[in-house]
Amino acid sequence: MQLLLKSVDFAARAHRDQRRKGPAEEPYINHPIEVSRLIVECEPQTHEDILCAAVLHDVIEDCGATRDEIAACFNDVVADIVQEVSDDKGLPRDERKAKQVERAPNLTAAAKLVRLADKVANVGAMLTDTPIGWDEDQILAYVDWAEAVVAPCREVSDGLSDRFDAIARDVRAFHEDQKAEAGG
Repeated sequence: MQLLLKSVDFAARAHRDQRRKGPAEEPYINHPIEVSRLIVECEPQTHEDILCAAVLHDVIEDCGATRDEIAACFNDVVADIVQEVSDDKGLPRDERKAKQVERAPNLTAAAKLVRLADKVANVGAMLTDTPIGWDEDQILAYVDWAEAVVAPCREVSDGLSDRFDAIARDVRAFHEDQKAEAGG
């Protein structure tokens, strides 16, 4: 438990000036905490290192933390998982998205668990706090892309897979209805 709380503290400090992109402008730290919580709810026996990595999963790509810094503060296992799920922000957005799909089958089981929970949380946000400026087509395309990333990760958790399917179905239904009402 001590290591997990240390990861929450580290991530909260790293993400201190960040907000989610939706109209609620939630503190960004809510997202990595949700990712870790989803894992605990669906896979309660998950090792603390994986839960720490879930909390820290965006600190390399979004906050400039390094793999070595994470290893020094936590351990190599946590650092390796975070590194595995980190995008290279030096690449264009579409290329980063394509690489997530391409790399998903080769992730370790721990990284697949983090990736799967991350996508459950992100797709869920399309119902509760959609990024400002996103239209129905963009939202539906995001769900399709997330489904492609999640497909090879499903083997690690039936519970998270079921949650992904349920939230993706709800997001599609809601936004397809919105699109139809708008005449699109």
